[in-house]
Amino acid sequence: MIDKNGKLFGRISIIDILILVAVLALGIGFAFRQTSEQLGTVLNANEPFYIVLETNRVRGVAFESLEIGDMVFRLHGRDPMGTVVDIEVHPATQIMRLTDGTAIVAEMEDRYRVVITLESRGSITNTGYFVNGIDHIASGMEVVAVTNMMYLPTVTAYYVGRERP
Repeated sequence: MIDKNGKLFGRISIIDILILVAVLALGIGFAFRQTSEQLGTVLNANEPFYIVLETNRVRGVAFESLEIGDMVFRLHGRDPMGTVVDIEVHPATQIMRLTDGTAIVAEMEDRYRVVITLESRGSITNTGYFVNGIDHIASGMEVVAVTNMMYLPTVTAYYVGRERP
C-alpha cells in the first residue's frame, strides 16, 4: 500500500490526505456554524424587562410587608430577580362543587391572589429572558420568591416581556 517514497498506492502522499481531511473538516464546521441558529446569541445584555408574578390563596400576613421598591429574590439566590414596581391584591377564589353537581366560583375568606410586577435587568436572547444574565425566566415557570420580609413558596410567572403590562 505505502511505497518507499511514502505514497499511498504509489500516487498520493499520506500528508496530502491529512491536509485534505483537515481542510474538509474546517469547511464543514464553518458551513454548519454559518447556517445553524446560534441559540445563545445575546440580543441585548443588561436590558430592562418586566416579570409579572402571581400567587393565589395566600394569607394577608404573607404579603402585607411587601412594598413597592422591595427587591425580590429566588430562594437561595444572591442576585435579585427584580424590583417591585406594582402590587395588586384581589380576593382569592376557588371552584366549589355543590351537592347537586353544579360548580360555583366562591371567594375564600382571608385568602388573596397577589399579582406582583417586577422590573428586572438581564440578558435577552433569542431563547428567552435571563435575569442577571444567567437565571432563565419564562411565562408559566413556578418560582419560590422571597424578600427580606416575605416568603412566597408558589409563585407563577405569567408574563415576561419588554413592555410593562
